[in-house]
Amino acid sequence: MKTKYDVWIRDNVAKSYGTCADVTETMAAEFPELSRVRGHYYCPIWGERAHWWLVDPDGAIVDPTGSQFPSNGIGEYVPWNEGDPEPTGKCPNCNGYVYDGSTCCGERCHAEYVAFCLSERQPWITELKE
Repeated sequence: MKTKYDVWIRDNVAKSYGTCADVTETMAAEFPELSRVRGHYYCPIWGERAHWWLVDPDGAIVDPTGSQFPSNGIGEYVPWNEGDPEPTGKCPNCNGYVYDGSTCCGERCHAEYVAFCLSERQPWITELKE
């Protein structure tokens, strides 16, 4: 059974990839009973992604851009805890989050990444990896 939300999504969401913040804002204006939620979506295929979605008064998730994921929104939605530090990027070595404008997530990843970068340009540096 199609809900009024499903009908709105079908009629109003042409492009979903990368538009979750804008689309949820527009949909929440149309349906004031929906609450916007910022957090992370854990796609079983792509992994963790920053994301916006909506929640209806009964607590059910309404994701107007869920179709952007290969899993079509059947993964796990985890709301952002506003008290947590805000990531500023991802570590080029391990792909973990970095904070406060850092390049790498820690000293070990930084050393490994520098060694990797140097070894790509300098064949003699390979002994540093060991």
